[in-house]
Amino acid sequence: MLMTDIMPREAWQALEQEIHERFGLNARVYDDKGFTFTGHVTWANRLCPAIKAKPSGVSAICSVAHQAMAAEAKATGAPVVAECDAGLLKICVPVLVDGEFVGVVGGCGRLLGDGEVDAFMVEKSAGIPEAEVAELASGIKALTTVEAEAIAAELQKRMAAAVKARG
Repeated sequence: MLMTDIMPREAWQALEQEIHERFGLNARVYDDKGFTFTGHVTWANRLCPAIKAKPSGVSAICSVAHQAMAAEAKATGAPVVAECDAGLLKICVPVLVDGEFVGVVGGCGRLLGDGEVDAFMVEKSAGIPEAEVAELASGIKALTTVEAEAIAAELQKRMAAAVKARG
């Protein structure tokens, strides 16, 4: 089973755009191997594209967080709300069909609660100077844990409805 067996790629793109517009997240849909497949990119802030532009940033921050959180979502069958090593919120909602893990829907790129960006870690991982990290991180908006969990719950309901409707 593939994500595109549930909805066409264009519908996943539209969902990513909606998540971005409604919740201000870097919205992403991943297949069961952890790869994006829509070609659609949204940015919640100015720091994330700077990190993603550096292979070391992607591998040390973004990929590590996604792999760990997607594995937890797959193992538990439940949404995961946590922070990446840069200190930014990440939401991973598993997409399950008859108990089979098909992929993940979610987003990232906002602060969680009163958290803050770990500029030292970003500098060491992505090679972006701390002062530049601080400047790029200025203005990143926060979500409370309750708000982030509500987004995850809504996405979980939407995925259950999409899986049910595929048929």
